[in-house]
Amino acid sequence: MDASSDELRIAKHLLLSSPPGQFDLILQDLTELLSLSQDWTETTRQEHNSRTGREALDSFKTTQPENDALGLQDGMQQYIDQFYDSKGVTSNHTFSSPNEDGQVTILLYAERIQLQQYHAGSWTARYFINAHADRNTFTISGTIVLHAHTFENGNLQLKSTVDLPSVETNKSGIFQQIQKWDEASVMTLRGVYDDMPGEILKKLRRVTPVTRTRFVWNVEGHRGIRQLGVEVQNRE
Repeated sequence: MDASSDELRIAKHLLLSSPPGQFDLILQDLTELLSLSQDWTETTRQEHNSRTGREALDSFKTTQPENDALGLQDGMQQYIDQFYDSKGVTSNHTFSSPNEDGQVTILLYAERIQLQQYHAGSWTARYFINAHADRNTFTISGTIVLHAHTFENGNLQLKSTVDLPSVETNKSGIFQQIQKWDEASVMTLRGVYDDMPGEILKKLRRVTPVTRTRFVWNVEGHRGIRQLGVEVQNRE
């Protein structure tokens, strides 16, 4: 029996919301429950990859000369080789053809999927580049989306978006500006994540739960209780 429209809508939402590297795992679970056509599955996959930027990784296309209207291909590849080539990281980039306003979009996607270690993450950057009439000056802007997922002793998914303001530069300064943005974004997000246990997550919980007993945020205390439970189980 084919899935109903409501079932397909919910299934699509789950797939489009899937954490990095887990689209196929969620799809496998859904196919155990619903009858999903091949066309529907591939259309949803393409939409997911387009939204997340993973289309750059899936295709592993080499930028064709006609798509490298600004002559930035070699510089972009060198940048990725230098900063996105860590162990376990898979990355790639694509260039769009110039739109009607002459704007070129560089899509950079990188992911590190370590499901056996209970975590995964992706980095999607889109840089929008406009060449001025003199072809020596460029305006560059963009967005960066970081999507992280960890599920050891819990299940937490974080998605952060950084908007990159327009900056004017020459051709040689484009990748310097991209590096500056990347480093600033990492430092900002690192600060947010470092404050998360003591500030952000703490604010998500009511000061006094239904037991009307104030929750004690004592990490060492909770770790000790957890270890005690493990020891009790081992004795049993």
